[in-house]
Amino acid sequence: MARIIADGEVRIHWVPGASGIANVAAPTTGELATGTNITPYLSSLDTPLDGEATPAADLSSAYNSTVAGTFGSNVSGDLYRESVADAAWALFPRATEGFLVIRRFGGSTVAIAAAATVEVYKLRVISRSPATLDRGSVQMFNMAAAVQQEPTMNAVVV
Repeated sequence: MARIIADGEVRIHWVPGASGIANVAAPTTGELATGTNITPYLSSLDTPLDGEATPAADLSSAYNSTVAGTFGSNVSGDLYRESVADAAWALFPRATEGFLVIRRFGGSTVAIAAAATVEVYKLRVISRSPATLDRGSVQMFNMAAAVQQEPTMNAVVV
C-alpha cells in the first residue's frame, strides 16, 4: 500500500454547462477539453458525502434503532484570485452550472486521458465569496456549490 498526499498528485477540471458531460459514468476526453484545469487555482477542496442515520425505533424495544438515511452534501473550495486575468473567479458566478471532475491519482501536471478513473460531480454554484483580507496573505475566494445529483465516484474516461 502506498500512501500519498494530494499535493502534486490530483488533477481537477471544471466543465461548464448543464449538459457539458453527456454521460457522467463515461466522460470523454473531448468533453474534458472544453473545461478548465482548475488545479493550480485550488488551495483546498471539500467534497463530503456525509450520511445520516434515520430513527427507526418501535415500542417493542427500549433500544433506539436506526436505519441508513440520506447522504450527500455541498461542495466547497478555496481558490486563489489573480490581479490580471482572475481566471478562477470568472468561472464561478452564482447559479453557474457545470461538472467538477477529479482525478485523484496520476499527477497534477498530467492531462486526464482515456481509461483514467475520475469522480464527476454535477454542480450549481451557490456562492462565490471573497475571502477575508488579512495582512500578508494571498487573496482568495470561496466557492460553494450544490451537488445536483449523486456523484459518480468511479467514472472511466473514454
